[in-house]
Amino acid sequence: MHNTTPCHPHLPLTLSHVSYACAHVRLIDELDLTINSPGNSVILGHNGAGKSLLLKLLHGVITPSGGHIHWHQDRPQPQQYWRTLLLQKPSFFDRSVRYNVEFVLQLAKVPKAQRQQRCDEALQVCALSEMAERNASTLSGGEVQKLSLARAWVLKPAILLMDEPTVALDPPSVISFEKIIHQFVQAQTKIIMTTHDLAQAKRMADDIVFMHAGKILEHRPAQDFFAQPDSAHAQRFISGEL
Repeated sequence: MHNTTPCHPHLPLTLSHVSYACAHVRLIDELDLTINSPGNSVILGHNGAGKSLLLKLLHGVITPSGGHIHWHQDRPQPQQYWRTLLLQKPSFFDRSVRYNVEFVLQLAKVPKAQRQQRCDEALQVCALSEMAERNASTLSGGEVQKLSLARAWVLKPAILLMDEPTVALDPPSVISFEKIIHQFVQAQTKIIMTTHDLAQAKRMADDIVFMHAGKILEHRPAQDFFAQPDSAHAQRFISGEL
């Protein structure tokens, strides 16, 4: 896939011969990939294709068994606050919604004088202002994911990685979540997310990375991918056979 000149400080993202093995089983196999566009990149594939592992490799949660990953010229390291990862099942303190958001700012060593304003803004963007003093343990599934987004928003991330963020949500919650993501995009945040939901991928993706059995089979503009995928596995996936 040919990309335009980068306009993002942490792109291109490049993977060169990246592999990952666990207990001598290779789960990610010799991935080569370049992402160099500011749009939404969606990693698509069936359950077990390696999508979640790839996101964790990109974030630095796990390290490759072989090969190299670079964000522009830097390898992913823990505690790089320009990059945020949202997991399927986030964990929170048994405290208020506001506390859970402000704690992230403390970790990132944001000056105390800025914390309240940034927290208030995040709660407003993520439609949580009226729930600020509620205990996070009382939130619904959709509200939990909004709190995850609020914790990301306060950090003003350049990159937002999301692993199947709406997999357990009802349709109204999914649409609400996607509207918030659109605000991240408007704030110039690069989105890289995994999903096996074709409808969501069609709504959100500018480019598709299609994975199967730990390999990347395609990386193409979303419109081209959905019009005519190149690989037989992608064709079967789109038709619902895989």
